Amino acid sequence: MDNFLTGFGAFIAFISFFTFIIGFFMLFDESKRKLGLKFMIFSLIAFIIGFSTCIGQF
Repeated sequence: MDNFLTGFGAFIAFISFFTFIIGFFMLFDESKRKLGLKFMIFSLIAFIIGFSTCIGQF
């Protein structure tokens, strides 16, 4: 069970990193600026949760 949680946390951290980058590039388009900001905030929260799940297993 520990290996599953570590792998799942790493997967969430990995996906949230790319979501943050997508949200950053969406900030440059005026029509998608609010959505990009939401992406960045949610991905930052998901990265913290995923990374802390990985570190918490050790």
